[in-house]
Amino acid sequence: MEAKPDSDTKTLLEHYKLLKPITSGRVGWLSNEEKTKLQKLWGLLLKEFTTSEDVPVLHSLTEPQTNDATKADATDSNNDLASLSFEPLVSISTKDEKSKAQQNTAKKQLQSGWISWAMGNSTPSTPVSGASTPELEDEETRRQRTETVKERMSRDGLQTAVEAKFVPLFGEQLLKRRFRTGFWQAATQIGDPDSWVLRFLRARNWDVEMALEMIRRTVIWRIGQAIDEISFYGESCLHHYTMESGLAFACTEDRLGNPVYIIRVRANVARARSILAIKRFLCWQIESSQMLATKSDGKVTMVFDFNGWCRENIDTKLVRTLITLLTNYYPETLGIVLLNVDSIIFSTLWTLISPFIDPNVKSKIVMTRNANELAPYIDPQMLVSELGGQKPFAYKYEMPTAEENLAMTDEQGRKTAEAAFVEAVAEYEKCTQQWLHNSNEEAPSLDDNGRAQAREALRKSAITLDPYIRARTLYHRFGFINKDHSVKF
Repeated sequence: MEAKPDSDTKTLLEHYKLLKPITSGRVGWLSNEEKTKLQKLWGLLLKEFTTSEDVPVLHSLTEPQTNDATKADATDSNNDLASLSFEPLVSISTKDEKSKAQQNTAKKQLQSGWISWAMGNSTPSTPVSGASTPELEDEETRRQRTETVKERMSRDGLQTAVEAKFVPLFGEQLLKRRFRTGFWQAATQIGDPDSWVLRFLRARNWDVEMALEMIRRTVIWRIGQAIDEISFYGESCLHHYTMESGLAFACTEDRLGNPVYIIRVRANVARARSILAIKRFLCWQIESSQMLATKSDGKVTMVFDFNGWCRENIDTKLVRTLITLLTNYYPETLGIVLLNVDSIIFSTLWTLISPFIDPNVKSKIVMTRNANELAPYIDPQMLVSELGGQKPFAYKYEMPTAEENLAMTDEQGRKTAEAAFVEAVAEYEKCTQQWLHNSNEEAPSLDDNGRAQAREALRKSAITLDPYIRARTLYHRFGFINKDHSVKF
């Protein structure tokens, strides 16, 4: 008998009223037709593993950028996703790298105040993300705008948090990865590769070929942007001021068990950092969110807190980048978006942003004004005090330490853990290949042909390997993530 999933057609509010997450199209709730399509996609993926060409790493943190990478970066700019990581942030927007013409343009932008048109105000304001005014900055302002966590720790005389040098999985080269390597680095984050693959099928309305193409583009993008390196070095390569200000952080869960990220709109000051710093920060946060969302199938809830916001906090590039990431490269990650705002002028901002929002994303947006209106989605006892709830959490950024990342310097420990992971991947692939040939076509089970045991072995090996290839995060320091990857807010 087929499982009877909770339908996606219910409104978001209905799911929260019933305290029932959406189960349609998820592991354990698949129809026979959906299982068959999952099989077909796995068949195409296994073939892709053996036939695809090596993918270049375009924007490595540890290797200089090549001319080819620069060209690729230019083409990628159409997606608002140019390089996330190619150099230390200080090189992105300093005075030395701006031509005289660019400096003059920046000054004109400052004088004309081209953000003010969004507010119907002709008074000059600060430039949007990416615009910089090096001639008008003092040294401290420039340092605040460009300084990474690693650079700040060095300035404070603190030991580097990640002393190991990045080494790719599967013995790959620094500037090339196989498609298979990029796939498994991503697909094992939430514990079940089937769950990760199903995201793409749902995102493409169960069209197998389109889902394959979306996975292909996602893996190529991840390799090109060196997402594995960003995870390895973690907060060390992020913008210090953005981390310290608490622009975005997870700190609780909603009524359906989804981790909740609070985005403090008031903390977003475009002139205080570059758009590339924000892109890297957003990618790191989304990657980290998958460790927090293992029991919610990778979904997260976002609360945009507009308390204390002003026109300086308007940043369409940040919003467009976040939407592009979630829509193109992290499908089915976004649960709901709660816009917590009680402001007349917000309608102007919403008019500005809404045309860029995918209709599927827009359907997940809920407007709230206070803690009472947030209550149907987040239990007041779990809502943090700064939003009017009862949870006594106050964000304070504590910088990473070398001690928490000691495993990353243990070469023998990593060698052993990686060997177990590589073996577990091979076994999972073998069982999946057998599953494709031997399963009951009328009612295929995801657990046939030893896949259940192979899945569990792969999950455990990924957890064991994790501290060797990923720097610990502030969520580990907050005590939210345990060693066994269980999560408790």
